[in-house]
Amino acid sequence: MKQIFYCFLLVISVAGLIGCNASSNTESIDQLYLWSHNDYEQEDPLHAALDLGFQMIEADIHLINGELYVIHDHPENIEETPLLEDLYLQPLANLIEQNYGQVLPGESLPFYLVIDVKTEAELTYQALLNTLQPYSQYFYQKVDGEWVDGPIRLLISGNRPDLDASAENRIAFLDGRIPNLGKDYSSELYPLISDNWFNYFTWDGQGDIPGDELEKLREYVSQAHQEDKLIRFWATSDDVNVWRTLINNGVDVINVDDIEGMRRFLDENYAE
Repeated sequence: MKQIFYCFLLVISVAGLIGCNASSNTESIDQLYLWSHNDYEQEDPLHAALDLGFQMIEADIHLINGELYVIHDHPENIEETPLLEDLYLQPLANLIEQNYGQVLPGESLPFYLVIDVKTEAELTYQALLNTLQPYSQYFYQKVDGEWVDGPIRLLISGNRPDLDASAENRIAFLDGRIPNLGKDYSSELYPLISDNWFNYFTWDGQGDIPGDELEKLREYVSQAHQEDKLIRFWATSDDVNVWRTLINNGVDVINVDDIEGMRRFLDENYAE
């Protein structure tokens, strides 16, 4: 694997989990985090996004007959559907062993494996915990009330289990939603707020974003940052106008399908 890494810094401090600067910056992408949406649909899952500097890799999972399969919709042909362990967990373990304890060598920033749960939340989470057990040493987690370092952070999206922020033992973090803002949800459990762009905006990237929608976007960003949380929107177009608008207005995490297009865009427009 190419050992190319581009620094995208999460700027938040959550019990030593992540470091964050909540201010927006239109001159730099040092605070930007890239999310490889439906990463398993890439030609080379996991590796292609890592090579391009992505630190949030998303895998959708279905619990079927006690196994966790990686696919967006319920599989029609289960024999041809990869398992989470085969597509992500074992390859990540191999990379970490090869790279002396890191997903990407020499990089101190956290890497996130994002699990988007498509089946029932609690049963799927319990199956996930069972599947993760042989790999638990690779995950950042709380053990008997103390955070234990590890090169992978586990973020649960989609159908999320009911987790306790004050639990003495926990391996997962949860992906919040905009209605969670203002509800005093702990950033130690919910470090990120994500939501569907078109639940709140009509702008599709054509021309300039309307003034009232730009103001609303900035308000959501500001509120998330006041709560020491990052913010992401999904269903946004892979469009340079959209990317530029989100980045220049403080959105911390950009949801990306065209990972190579995003890399070119950043290199051409934000390279120092």
